[in-house]
Amino acid sequence: MKVDLIKVISKELIFKNPKDFMSNDILTQNLVTEELEILLKFFPHGIIALDFETTGLSPLVDKIIEISAIKVTPEGITTFNELINPQIDIPAITTNIHHITDLMVKDSKTLDRVLPSFIDFLSDLPLIAHNAQFDMGFLMYNTHHLKLEIPQCNVFCSCKLARKIFKESANHKLKTVADTLGIEIKNHHRALDDAYASLRIFAKGLLRKNHTVNLDDVLKDANVFHLKNFNNMEDMIIPEHLKALEEKVKNQNFIEIKYAGGSHGKNFRPVHALSLLPLPGGNVLYGKCLLSDIYKSFLLKKITEWRDASNEVLLPILKKTDG
Repeated sequence: MKVDLIKVISKELIFKNPKDFMSNDILTQNLVTEELEILLKFFPHGIIALDFETTGLSPLVDKIIEISAIKVTPEGITTFNELINPQIDIPAITTNIHHITDLMVKDSKTLDRVLPSFIDFLSDLPLIAHNAQFDMGFLMYNTHHLKLEIPQCNVFCSCKLARKIFKESANHKLKTVADTLGIEIKNHHRALDDAYASLRIFAKGLLRKNHTVNLDDVLKDANVFHLKNFNNMEDMIIPEHLKALEEKVKNQNFIEIKYAGGSHGKNFRPVHALSLLPLPGGNVLYGKCLLSDIYKSFLLKKITEWRDASNEVLLPILKKTDG
C-alpha cells in the first residue's frame, strides 16, 4: 500500500487522507507506508535525506552545483531542489557523471543566495546522506565560508547502514544497493533522485532489523557525527606547504606522505589521494592507504611531508593488489 505520509499522534500511527500530504514532487510519492512508519518511529519530529552534486570530490576546493533534500515529518513530505551557479566552468569529467552543464546553471542563483534558505529548510532535523561525510563537508565548508549559523543536526549515513545490514549487495555504492533492494533511480547522480534513494535505503535497513535487534544500536552504527561538533573547528584552509595537494586530489594521483603519530613512524606511505575534506576533528586528506589497502582520513595538520609516488614504490604494491 502506498500513501503519502502518516501522522504520529500519542505514539499511534494514524493514516491521514493522502491528499492532505501530497508531496510537491512526484518522486517522493513512491515512498511506501511501512518505510515512512519506521522513519517516523525513530525520528518522530522528522528526518531529511539530502544530496549535493558538485564540481569535484573535495569540499575544500570544489563547488556545489545542485542541492536537493526530502523532508519527512508528521505534517507531510516537502522537497528542496535548486541548481547552483558555481561561477566557474563545470569540468567535463563531472558533467559526464551528473549531466549538469554550464548552460543549465547559467541563470541559477549563486550559493550565497541559496544556502541560507536551505539551512532554514533543515530546521535542525536529523540528516541522512550516502557517504554523508562528503555532503556534510560541502555543507560545513560553505556554511563556514559564508559565515552562516551552523545547523544543529545529527548526521546519519545510509552507506554505513548498508554495509552493516545489506551484506548481499555486491558493493555499497548508492546505485548498487538501490538495485539490490529494488529501488529505482531514474536519474542517478542527480541530487533529488539520489536523496530519495538514500532515504529509502535507510528506511529499508531499519525495517530489516526492526524485529531482530535493538534499532538504537543500528542507528549508532549509522551515525557519523553531529554538526555542532564543527562549532569550534579550525579555519577551513589548506596549509601552505600542502597547497599543491589540491591538484593531486583533483587528478586523483598517487602520492607518498609522512604522517606524525602514524603506525609507519617517520617513513613515507603511499596513498591514493581522493579528497580534501573538513571533518569535526580537522581538515583531512581522504584516500586509500596502499600499505593497508584501507580508505583513511589523514589530518592535514599531521602530514609533515609529501611527494609524488614513484613507480618503484607503486608497481610492487599495485601488482600485489591486482594479484
